[in-house]
Amino acid sequence: MKQSFWLNITLLLGVALAGAFVYLRPPADGPLEHAVSGLAPVAATSVRIERPGTDAVILEKKDGTWFLTAPFSARADDFMMQRLLAILQARTAHRFAATDLARFDLEKPRARLMIDGQNFDFGLVNELSREQYVRTGDAVYALSARYGLALPVRPEALASRRLLAPGETPVRISPPGFSVARSGERWVLEPLPPDWSQDDVNRWVEEWRAARALRIEPHRQSEASESVRIELANGGSLALGILGRKPEVVLLRPDEQLQYHFAAEVGARLLAPPGAERQRPADKN
Repeated sequence: MKQSFWLNITLLLGVALAGAFVYLRPPADGPLEHAVSGLAPVAATSVRIERPGTDAVILEKKDGTWFLTAPFSARADDFMMQRLLAILQARTAHRFAATDLARFDLEKPRARLMIDGQNFDFGLVNELSREQYVRTGDAVYALSARYGLALPVRPEALASRRLLAPGETPVRISPPGFSVARSGERWVLEPLPPDWSQDDVNRWVEEWRAARALRIEPHRQSEASESVRIELANGGSLALGILGRKPEVVLLRPDEQLQYHFAAEVGARLLAPPGAERQRPADKN
């Protein structure tokens, strides 16, 4: 009796294990996915974007950091670069021979992306599947339209909107009329008003450190009427021109020949002494 009981248990376990194997095993007839590239995003060092009728956009990685080198020079935005390079990891079940290119609107591509010598030509977007036909090598792939949307219409969209680069650590910030400087472990406002607050000063410095513009543009011919001087921990310094205060605050980095546009409210806080915004309601009473 006991022998038959254990035999039944063994058979039931065998059936359960066999069922689990069948359930968990990938289906043999599942769709085959094709990789569009053998390049790794982290290893990429050069990117070029071409659109008919516009100047090429060129980016290069130097010492681990991406920079625009044409049509103007600027630090590149990390998130935007990740979006561009994501196509290197794209996979799809739909691959076609690169013949009859007119069918895919690829005879004259809408845009071309080149990463380390590999070309990606962007053609028709399938309105039903929302996939875009992309040619690379001797094949055409149907990929998510997000890869084509990652190609900016304007090169400014690829530039970093951070006013200060990662390695630029301020130790003194001097807008017109006052200065905030590092003194030991504290930040000190000069001249020191009677109602100053260390918390206000600390928040003001952090806002400068993290300052991120709404947009940036290559510098036009306008002249700066005022300036902000920033001394850096590495011994260097920056002299930022104030090109305008309304309707936006516009700061110029002459070293980059770029102007950074901030919302009026944000820019006003950067250029006013720490705590000025807090004091304004009291001044009205």
